Amino acid sequence: MAYSLAQRWATPQVAHGKSNLLQAPQLWLQRLFWRSELAMLDPEQMRDCGLDPTVVHEEANKPFWRD
Repeated sequence: MAYSLAQRWATPQVAHGKSNLLQAPQLWLQRLFWRSELAMLDPEQMRDCGLDPTVVHEEANKPFWRD
């Protein structure tokens, strides 16, 4: 079943209609880590995981602040 890689990095929990700014730096660090890990995969590894290399490339090159 295909899914969006961005679904793994949901925005910080919303409290009373506003993002929890204390969680944002942790989220950004997670995105940096996972996107750098994605960037290290070769196309064969991506296919083994059921991931489209084009989608992985797009996700890996997003800035950390983008969902």
